[in-house]
This record gives sequence, C-alpha cells and structure tokens, in this order.
Amino acid sequence: MILHKDRDCPVCGSKRKDIIFHQDFTNVSGGTLLTGYDVVICLGCGFGYADGLPEQAEFDSYYEQMSKYEYEYLDGEQSDFDARRFPVAADFIRSLLPDLQARVLDIGCSNGGLLHALQRTGYTNIMGLDPSPVCVRNVERLYGIPVTAGTLSHLPPELGLFDCVFLGAVLEHVRELKTALGQTRSLLKPGGLLYVEVPDITRFTCSPDAPFQEFSIEHINYFSVVSLKNLLISEGFDMIRSSQTTTMLGNNIISPELKAMFRMVDIPSCPTITQDTETKRILTEYIGNSRGVETRIHMAIAPWVENRKPIIVWGVGTHTQRLLATSGLAQASIQAFVDSNPRYQGKLIYGLPILPPLALKERGEPILISSRFFQKEIEHQIRDELGLGNELILLYDV
Repeated sequence: MILHKDRDCPVCGSKRKDIIFHQDFTNVSGGTLLTGYDVVICLGCGFGYADGLPEQAEFDSYYEQMSKYEYEYLDGEQSDFDARRFPVAADFIRSLLPDLQARVLDIGCSNGGLLHALQRTGYTNIMGLDPSPVCVRNVERLYGIPVTAGTLSHLPPELGLFDCVFLGAVLEHVRELKTALGQTRSLLKPGGLLYVEVPDITRFTCSPDAPFQEFSIEHINYFSVVSLKNLLISEGFDMIRSSQTTTMLGNNIISPELKAMFRMVDIPSCPTITQDTETKRILTEYIGNSRGVETRIHMAIAPWVENRKPIIVWGVGTHTQRLLATSGLAQASIQAFVDSNPRYQGKLIYGLPILPPLALKERGEPILISSRFFQKEIEHQIRDELGLGNELILLYDV
C-alpha cells in the first residue's frame, strides 16, 4: 500500500497552505503512482505545489519502471518537439558556459537530446544520468555519450565533480526538492554552475491543452520565476540569468519553458524570500478555463455512456485516468484500452486489458481517442498505418 503524506512548502518550509483544487485519477493495475492530490498555494511564500503524495522512493521506482521518455516507437530518436527545443537550451547554456572542455552532467537525460545538442555545439566532456536502463542504452547507442543509471536519490559514487550540472525538466517531478538540490551541490565543483529548466506557470493559460493536463500524474511543482529563484537561493545558488521561451508542440499547443542558470555559493543562514504574487491568480484562472473545456468533453462522452454501445479507448495516460475518475466514461461500455507505450501494455484498468495498437486489427468497435495533443497523430496511425475504418470518437476540434 502506498502511503500519501502531507508536504510542507518545498520552498520556504511553511505548513500553512490554501487548497485550490483536488486532482483525481483512476488506478492502473501495476502502473499507478498516485490516484490524486491537492493543488495548494503556500500562504508563506506563494509557491504552488501538489500535496498528499507518496514518498520520493515511490516516484523513483515509478520513473524507473514506467518511463514514457524512451520513445520506443522512434527507436530512441528525438521527437520533433525535442529537436526544436534542445538547440535553444544548448545556445542558452553555451552563452554562460563558454568552456567547451567543461565537465558537464545532465541529470534525467532521457534519450540524450540535450546532450546531443551540446555535442553538436562542441562540448567534449559530457555525460548523463537517468533512471531508465533503456534510456541509458539509447544515449550510448545513438550518440556515443556515456550515461549512468541512477537518480538524485541514489547517486552512483563514481561520478566525481562537475563544472556544470543540468536539471532540465526534473524539478517539477521531484517531491523532496531540498534533498535533490543538496545532492546536486555534492556534484558541483566550488563555484560550479547549475542549469535548470521547468514548465513556466505564468503561461499555463496561454496554451489550449487538454483540461487540467498541467496537473498531471508526474508534475507536482508549479514554478514561476519568483518561486524558482526563491528555492535556489535558499539552497545556496545565485541566479545568473533566466529566460522564458516557448516551443510549439503541435495542434496549437505551446510548451512554455522557464530556463535559468545559477552559480553555487554558500547556503545563506537566513535567505531572503520574495513573495510570489502571481501563482495563485494564474492557477485559479487555469482551473476555471479547464473546467469550461472539461464540461464540453463530458457532454461529448455522454451519448456513448447512455447508448451503451461497445467502444475502445485509445490512451491511458493522465487524460484518460482523470476522465475515468471524474466523468461518466467509466460507465460506458468499454471493451478494451489501447496505448502505444509498451510499459502500459498488459496492465489493466477496471479489469480491462491495455492492448498494443496492432491488436485493433481484429476489432471493429468505435475508438474514442482520449488525447488532445496526440489526437491527430493517433487518428493518422489508425487510418494510415493500421488501415482501419473503425468509427472515431474525437473529443477536440484540432
């Protein structure tokens, strides 16, 4: 049984918080990290974060066993999205780390897209760390860059010290932020640099993604420039420069990114915390917008619940797990679930199997595509790659 515990504010340590939303997910047998959490605002500093979570060890185990960043359907190669965003990050890093022989470690390197962008820029002393053994093999196979299996919680002892450490798309996933940054400090040479990239909460309302998608199973910390700076300063890092960028994901969805470079200094005894006045307002607006979209989605699902016509649901990630927990979808006559991620295949939702896409060759039921971002891609896969004529139930006008 996974125990969920309250969190004090990961930035300022305050126990005072305001609950602004509760997120729910359904259970996937053998593949569930959590079935819900509260989204809260710290009344001490204004930081937004998820509360009522499993311990960090459960997160580490989940990312090792259920990683969705291996891109097996691409044989480990970069997605179009990564191919656009990593060169931008590499240029930002190069502007602040001109020494191409600097020793660099990318923590949570996934399939090595950022490392490869740095390699192409001219860096020669780079390596990665990732919990997924598949990602470790992919990076070494594709780019010849050394990678070690591990996490911030369990650092391999032989890593040594680095001139610069990357935490790109990491801190939004980590329950114990101060512990993670303490471990990061142990990897840096005196005065070493820390590159951080996280989703930019101040622009959550700018992208028409699926409702509540930013409150995903994996994203549990919601950073603004102010809150990110507050966290890093309190752990002994001075901000050198920050940058707010966007990358187009597709289907009119943008990914708002907050990039920042810090230098390691002494940990202050009494860090100065700046009040974050934006986060509550923006998250409240985001919640309101999501509720409006979700109402329309529930209305689109309702006829299939009422007519009890057998259907198949394609997609079992955050989008589906929330719909099953909060809409009438669970009462529809679902015959099976489909997902391209082999980590999900063979597991069960509501006692129903999660099948690989090829299994649809033998099925004629209508297919409900439970994704906004991948809706067109899945539709293309069904029609053009699998050659299926099944009726499609589309939830978004994209």
